[in-house]
Amino acid sequence: MIIDILVVDDEEMIRWTLKEALESEGYRVRAFENGRDFLSYFKQHGGDIVLLDVRLPDSNGLDLLLEVTKIDPDAIVVIMTAFGDVETAVSAMKRGAFDYLSKPYSLEEVSLLIKKIVQANLLKSQLHHYQERLENQFSRILGENQKMKQLREHITMAAHTDRTTVLIRGESGTGKELVARQIHFQSSRADKPFIDVNAAAVSSTLLESELFGHEKGAFTDAQKQKKGLFELADGGTLFLDEIGDLDPSLQVKLLRVLQERKFRRVGGTGDIHVDVRIISATNADLEKSIEDGRLRQDLFYRLNVFTITLPPLRDRRDDILLLAKNFLEEFRKEFSKDINGFREDTLKVLESYNYPGNVRELRNIIERATLLETGNQIRPTSLPEELKKNADIGYVSFEQNNTKPWQATGFNFKDYIDSVEKSIVTEVMNEVEGKKSRAADILGLTRFALRHQLKKHDLDTEN
Repeated sequence: MIIDILVVDDEEMIRWTLKEALESEGYRVRAFENGRDFLSYFKQHGGDIVLLDVRLPDSNGLDLLLEVTKIDPDAIVVIMTAFGDVETAVSAMKRGAFDYLSKPYSLEEVSLLIKKIVQANLLKSQLHHYQERLENQFSRILGENQKMKQLREHITMAAHTDRTTVLIRGESGTGKELVARQIHFQSSRADKPFIDVNAAAVSSTLLESELFGHEKGAFTDAQKQKKGLFELADGGTLFLDEIGDLDPSLQVKLLRVLQERKFRRVGGTGDIHVDVRIISATNADLEKSIEDGRLRQDLFYRLNVFTITLPPLRDRRDDILLLAKNFLEEFRKEFSKDINGFREDTLKVLESYNYPGNVRELRNIIERATLLETGNQIRPTSLPEELKKNADIGYVSFEQNNTKPWQATGFNFKDYIDSVEKSIVTEVMNEVEGKKSRAADILGLTRFALRHQLKKHDLDTEN
């Protein structure tokens, strides 16, 4: 993008010098010797940056500044004034000038100021872009269920307290990271970094270096100093996912950061002070982790200042069709499919399923169905087998209306037991995000027995 700079000065040498210097740096420059010609041009064409002299033959630069800001409130104006005329410079800043230059000035000084303006304007544009994305994403936290309305209220409350630690709790697939991002981008920290890290995805040794950084020579592979995520997130937000899996030794260091807002790099001796908001998330039972000695109680209290709990999709079934239709619209456009909705029997199947993977699972189901569908409406044949099987047997509906399974038309004992097995294994695997050892412990199975279940029910065995 080419930046348009307007130079307004009655001295020909100044106009020529600035025009030559700035054009050589890639800017588009137009020069004016009086306020009348400049203002006439600006009203018709505008400009990105205005370098405006205070003393002009036909007008006063400060009065022109007011005219410019009336025409374009977002205009960036730099006042050029005589050396030592502090009063004029202060008056210009009060009237909306971005900055001022005292004559005589060097071309290097002008160049640095223009770069500063361009960077500030770029940051402003990026922030506006992020805010637009935020509004779009926030509108995508869909749901008319009362729990979802309350969730949106809690997000707004958390955003307005930009130092308070937030703990987001909920099953896998409910959208914990999305909520964390909403809190950040609605807060006063929105123009600062949002950095996320999964505590369960990195070994404790590597995670310490990732979070706190290290000094050169701190360990064998430490060839140079490295800043940690806390330093990189300074002024912004650090999102710690799966906080329940944090190693006990790191829990102590995290507690210190929360209490004192400072830490030391691995191998370091000096304290580093940071201003970082911590948002953590978990799908684990943290109270049980405290009882088992896997989580420090004092750390839990520090993290659990403002808690947001995300409801599973099965607890807000009235939102299933709303979400499904929204996802269909998204993927219909992405895949250029001429699909205008769902068949009634498809909607019944979608409503009857229990969604152990929550909104993430529903989204994946609709994406797959949109790809597979060849007609103009989503049919049950485009849905995964486990959904149709549950709908045919009536497994979920039995739980809701207390109908006995064997009273359903077409009941088959083996199919029913298989569906129950598959539903439980699927839900547990989603809950532990594919970690087989944890899933086996929860189910009371050996790893061999769990592998048999995964193979039997055609579930993913690669994780």
